[in-house]
Amino acid sequence: MDADTFTDKQIISFCEENFINLKINTDTDYGHELFDKFNGVNLPTILLLDSNGNEIDRFIGYHKPIAYLKKITDIKNNINTLEYFLGEYKLYPDSTSLALQIGNKYLQRNLDDTAKIYFEHVISGSNNKNYQEAVYRLAFLEYENGHFEKILNFIDKNPDSDFTYSAIRSMIRYYRGESDTILEVKYYEKLIDFFPTNASGLNSYGWRMSELEINLDKALIKAQLAVELSFDDPLSQAGILDTEAEILWKLGRIEEAIIIIQRSIQIDPDKDYYKEQKEKFQKSLAIHQ
Repeated sequence: MDADTFTDKQIISFCEENFINLKINTDTDYGHELFDKFNGVNLPTILLLDSNGNEIDRFIGYHKPIAYLKKITDIKNNINTLEYFLGEYKLYPDSTSLALQIGNKYLQRNLDDTAKIYFEHVISGSNNKNYQEAVYRLAFLEYENGHFEKILNFIDKNPDSDFTYSAIRSMIRYYRGESDTILEVKYYEKLIDFFPTNASGLNSYGWRMSELEINLDKALIKAQLAVELSFDDPLSQAGILDTEAEILWKLGRIEEAIIIIQRSIQIDPDKDYYKEQKEKFQKSLAIHQ
């Protein structure tokens, strides 16, 4: 966000004209207190408050400049905020689309019990697209409480859903946290089986296999495919090339690893990590020679 979104001239001008802008480090006592006060979960979290300190809306995670400008313009015009959706919902109480939007807004605020009410309204309706998302949201809330039956059922019944990708990643995180490598790898395999052209998933699989030093030949094939799939996003491609180089290094193909990591350096010459990787490979080559 600091590198591109918050340096965008349109965004800077709009924010200076319409908001009082503060950046607070959550690692400080004051920042941690505020993060807890507003039920923060993930970073970055951007809170938009009124003059009385009441939350208007929040954005979580990275947003590209164009998308972010649209969001803050909506805030200024009180569009697509929780208050806006609640007002519309009073007019159209049968709308599952509005119920889904409201549920997601409450979920962002970590108000799970209230969110559930609206998600349950969605699954009682007939809109299939909204239904799928609401079922996933409810399943994920159960997952967070240590109950996996619903999220596993969702994965089995919805293999092509974008939400299934997130569901599988959740299971991977859980089993990694439990140090259960067998089940972690099982869900990594499911991830790349269900989403064989998802560059991020393929790259994640490749890197984790390199860390575990298993399935390296397959990991290399998947990483190389991810490189091809990310041709239109050079910075992401640089990171995936690093994965390919790491796997090659683990396979003992050190000279090839050096050639590949050099491509990462050419794409992103300011990133010291890639240079450190190259140095690691070169030292390893010298030892083997």
